[in-house]
Amino acid sequence: MAEKQSTVVQVKDQYVTAILVTHNGVTWLSEVVASLSSQKHLPDQIIAVDNGSTDGSVKLLSNAGIPVIKQSKTAGFGSAVATAVSKLPAPKDENNEWLWIIHDDCAPDKFALAKLLEAVVERPQVAIAGPKILGWYDRKHILEAGVSITENGTRWTGLENREHDQGQHDDVKTVLAVSSAGMLIKRSVFEELGGFDPSLELFRDDVDLGWRANIAGYAVICVGQAVLYHAEASSTERRSVDVKDAILHRPLLLDRRNAAFVLLANSSWWILPWVAIQLLFTSIGRSIIYLLAKLPGYAADEIAAIGLLIFKPADLVKSRRYRKQNRVLTARVIKQFIPSRTIQIRATIERISTSVTNAFKPNKSSSNSQKVRSYSDIGVIDESFDDIEFVESKSFAKIRALAKQPFLFGLLVVSIFTIIYSRNRFGSLSGGALPVSPDSAMYLVRDFVSSWHLVGLGSSTPSPLWVLITAGASSITAGNPQIFIYLFFFTIPIVLYSLAYRSARKYSLTNYSATFIGLIYAISPVVLTSINQGRIGTLVVAILLPIIFTSLHKHNGLATLKWRKLYLVTIFAAIAATFSPAFLLFWFFYHLYQLVMFYSTLKKSKSYQWQIILKNLNHEEIRKRAALIITPILINLPISLSVLASPITKLLEPGLSLPAGEPLSILLFNPGGPTSPSIYIVAPFILYLLIVLISKDQRGNGLLALIVLILSITLSSYFVSSNNGGTQRVWTGSLLVFAQFILLLSIFAVAERLLPQLRKIDLGYKHFASAITAIVTVISVLTITGWALTTGANSLVRTDNEQVIPAFISDLATTSEKPKTLVVRKYQDQIKYFITRGSDLIIGDPDVSSQTPEIVHQSVVDLFNGIGTSSSQILGYYGIQYIFMKDPADPALVRTIDGIGGFTRSSATKDGVIWKVNKAHARVSFQNQNGQFFTINSTDKSANGYVSSEGIVIVAEKFDPSWKLLLNGREVALEKNEFGQPIFRINEPGEVLVTHDGTARRGWISIQLIVILSVIILALPSGRKRKEVPLEELL
Repeated sequence: MAEKQSTVVQVKDQYVTAILVTHNGVTWLSEVVASLSSQKHLPDQIIAVDNGSTDGSVKLLSNAGIPVIKQSKTAGFGSAVATAVSKLPAPKDENNEWLWIIHDDCAPDKFALAKLLEAVVERPQVAIAGPKILGWYDRKHILEAGVSITENGTRWTGLENREHDQGQHDDVKTVLAVSSAGMLIKRSVFEELGGFDPSLELFRDDVDLGWRANIAGYAVICVGQAVLYHAEASSTERRSVDVKDAILHRPLLLDRRNAAFVLLANSSWWILPWVAIQLLFTSIGRSIIYLLAKLPGYAADEIAAIGLLIFKPADLVKSRRYRKQNRVLTARVIKQFIPSRTIQIRATIERISTSVTNAFKPNKSSSNSQKVRSYSDIGVIDESFDDIEFVESKSFAKIRALAKQPFLFGLLVVSIFTIIYSRNRFGSLSGGALPVSPDSAMYLVRDFVSSWHLVGLGSSTPSPLWVLITAGASSITAGNPQIFIYLFFFTIPIVLYSLAYRSARKYSLTNYSATFIGLIYAISPVVLTSINQGRIGTLVVAILLPIIFTSLHKHNGLATLKWRKLYLVTIFAAIAATFSPAFLLFWFFYHLYQLVMFYSTLKKSKSYQWQIILKNLNHEEIRKRAALIITPILINLPISLSVLASPITKLLEPGLSLPAGEPLSILLFNPGGPTSPSIYIVAPFILYLLIVLISKDQRGNGLLALIVLILSITLSSYFVSSNNGGTQRVWTGSLLVFAQFILLLSIFAVAERLLPQLRKIDLGYKHFASAITAIVTVISVLTITGWALTTGANSLVRTDNEQVIPAFISDLATTSEKPKTLVVRKYQDQIKYFITRGSDLIIGDPDVSSQTPEIVHQSVVDLFNGIGTSSSQILGYYGIQYIFMKDPADPALVRTIDGIGGFTRSSATKDGVIWKVNKAHARVSFQNQNGQFFTINSTDKSANGYVSSEGIVIVAEKFDPSWKLLLNGREVALEKNEFGQPIFRINEPGEVLVTHDGTARRGWISIQLIVILSVIILALPSGRKRKEVPLEELL
């Protein structure tokens, strides 16, 4: 009791001057003044300093009887406090006089000053105390309970996101600093430290003062029972920031600049370089995030803040010198207040997790009641799932309950089907059109950026974007494409079922209809054939089609489609286009047709006046349609240009070439080819097409499906050059997927409209037609399912496919000579060949392979015909050092090769027969004037070595104008020899470096990345400036 009375007496002995700093804060000022006058322990005097207010703040203060000192609006906060202190009389007792600093937008609780004084009188070592700060609008939201700063300049409170006050921070704790809003500081210490740093006119001046107080040997505390409500008007951009250093009145710029200033001015000299580097890279990282949030102004603030310190270092140097005067302790005392990197990372993860969680929460209603979000609301299951009734535990009760939930029942059926159907595809997959997958995504990344591909005799064909997309998608499997490709093929039926179901529900179909649509779509002949043949392009299109179609269908005419969602659609379309050139062509011409048709409906569309044309082209519908057309093309540069320039010849999907179905097969919605369903297993889509065409409400979709089907049949009649040296029919699986998906939605829409009518009318042709359609559908589904679970499971894509290339040839590929091997194999009574660098083709390799030079192809044909007397010389010049004939070897061809000079049989094993090509060259070799050849050590990307005389450097690759050779640092002219190879004539001894110039390739990649990044930014949700956040969200 005696102690408490002593504290009360000491509190009464303290002399407190409240310094109220104002600047256009009349919105909050009346409550601030009222809170000061209602304090249980009233301040002994109140002085107001106004920094050029124009909103009536001075008048309000004068009416309240508070003396006002007027300053310019460019004066800083610290300057205002210093001016007020300078007007005070000399202190009578230095230990008992305090300054209570108040902002014009902060209102202290009536017990705030009393609690602060109680805490400081009990702790004589304390020089600065601050209250717990709560929000002005949400007075349970804790803003600060002491403050610190991180190593990268972030203001650190140590609080959880939107943490509410439940008394958890009511204790007194030692901190680095407290906010200047409500700061109670001993006058003598304030004058000893020189007050707030003049270089910090606003923001972070409180952290700097607390830092200097700690270094000077004083304690800083936060008193949790003292409460203050703060609107943070300046930092939230609710009023203009007019101080001198606030360039363009941008508070974020000033805050970031001052944060960096505090760290650089107070840190020890030996860690300054590390602090500077962290600040620089953090600013760059934040600016990128702001750009992604479409806030370029904030991004510029981040960079400009660092620039201001770099170009104006004088203030920083001056401040560091000044701080030495009052430094009593080492900077190590500050370390305890700086949050560790682990704590920062944990807080960041929690903040992101909270943001993601809040994104799925429903908005508060006017009554602040929240509806519980169901699984159907977030698109996981259908609406009826949340209405499951309790079922007693009886025989088959659980199965019956599951059957009442069509989506879950269908998901179970498709999952069981997938497991049985994929029984031969567990593990690393290859076969059919699917090449071998690499074990690292970085292989695909390097392949994408490379300008020269080591496929066959070499190729400068740019890698398609889907190679990079596959590498990126492999990140979900720890960067292992083999695992990703396996999971992709395994989960395809399940994914397609789910996406088709959700799309059907968006199409306003019932959950039962949506379930049947998902089932039929997932096990359709085109999907199963694509899985069996390794047609990864068609499968990707099948995944993206429901998403794209649903997005565009909901916004018929594009009038209500927002630009952000439109760019999201173009991203999906660009991905589908990179996997399927046929999709790109259809997308381009379809939207071009829609654009032309819409333009023709505009007023004065036939006018040739450029003003009218420009006005019509500026119509939002036209601009949106143009974005749909142009964006996928730009994202897929330069390949998209070649597809549009020569559409028929470029219609090859990813992977190895395989035979495709004939037009009759396409008409029946069966893409054909090896391991496809037999033609007698008829899909019901042709019947659906006929019904939809005679239905008025769905005829538009039927006509579109008919056009796509006719286009598919037409394209399938064309033969194009394949990547295995032959010709093949155009594969149109991606177009068939589109047609069948539209027909599925349309036929079930017709059925749902027709069924209620059938119950009301007499038996007639509609009943018979409906029954026939249902029977055909059921029979088709059952027969396709039976085929898939039996014969269809024996697909070309398997886990046990035998590798073609023997191990010893693969090992030779790692030597400096980089030899090639001609692989010969018999396939369906035909002799086929390809040239390998020592390994089987990897994903992406077939898509960049180029045509074998005619001279090489003819030499191989002559070799097979037994007349290739010069074959060994030509093959040797191209670096083909071995011929490997895969078992079963053709005996006649073996004898032919044995009998032709220039080839020496090396071995004959169970794998096949191997010949060595005599006098074969290395990948890069030097021929001197005497005709002798010397190997120049070569890697995958370049070759370098020393040549001792004049001669010729021969590159055993296809000719390409981008081959470069530097002799002693000088470029040598490129020539072509009689075999069509790149050669360089050397006129002096010296060091040579042979490379393939990738400048053009890097240029195209740069354009692609710029376009991709731009479109992603446009598709992302826009961030909001702080002043744009409505007050309702602060409640």
